[in-house]
Amino acid sequence: MSSKVIEIEGLRKTYGSVVAVEGMSLTVSRGSLFGLLGPNGAGKSTTFGICCGWLRPTAGSAAILGTRCGELHRLRGKVSALPQDAMFPRQIPVRSQLIHYGRLAGLGVDDANSEAERALELVGLVDVARRRGIELSHGMLKRVGLAQALVGKPEVVFLDEPTAGLDPASARQIKDVIAGLVPEATVVFSSHNLAEVQEICTDGAILDHGRVVVQGTIDDLTRRGAEIAIEYRKGATLPNEALNSTFGAEHVKVDGGIIRITFPAERDVAEVIGEAMRVVLEAEVPVLAVNRGTSLETAFLEITGKD
Repeated sequence: MSSKVIEIEGLRKTYGSVVAVEGMSLTVSRGSLFGLLGPNGAGKSTTFGICCGWLRPTAGSAAILGTRCGELHRLRGKVSALPQDAMFPRQIPVRSQLIHYGRLAGLGVDDANSEAERALELVGLVDVARRRGIELSHGMLKRVGLAQALVGKPEVVFLDEPTAGLDPASARQIKDVIAGLVPEATVVFSSHNLAEVQEICTDGAILDHGRVVVQGTIDDLTRRGAEIAIEYRKGATLPNEALNSTFGAEHVKVDGGIIRITFPAERDVAEVIGEAMRVVLEAEVPVLAVNRGTSLETAFLEITGKD
């Protein structure tokens, strides 16, 4: 059994003269929770669509569990997906919907019923199983969407922005469910919330202009970007021009009494702190604290150069 569940090689997708994906190559290992990241227009949704069999590539190949993505009917029940803007029948009870999805996945009647119950319990919707979609809140409908992706215990699950628009409590519940799927399943998770991806994903890739810019474990990705945060007494006049000329304006941000300076992780942190403190203290800015750290957001901005 191959350790590579998803294999993409030289993938290209165009819409007329618009190039959405250009020469993309990517692999996802079995049992990983893989975060797919990138700015708007990077090619994330197109890549999802090709992997799920909704779109045909212009060139290149994409395969899941050794099967070409254009032939995913051969993997019925083994691959599932939750599109970002998924819509579900508003007049049909939730349990009935999930049973239907189980039958579509190739389950018998009894198995579809038991899988619907299992999925309802996983996402915390047992109490509303008899309600129709029209009676549910936005957060509950998001959980219905996740439940349908879990019916039948698929081996590979694609989730596009599954927590978008949710309150913190609902998002927390969904993230806990997703994190519990691995390593039995392989999950590909797309999100604009970089802190969320850093929190729950094991591996990931950053896309830009339709290409994979970098791929690795989340730890590897965060090590590519670093930052220091200098807390200062509010009201002080900052040497903005000197900071910008020393580190580059795109690497200096001031917010709420904190100067944040980002830099490549290979740079010596002590050297960066020394340079920053020299500039700040020469301007007689009262410094309250200096902190250092790394984040996926910092790495993302370093790699793509985008906010």
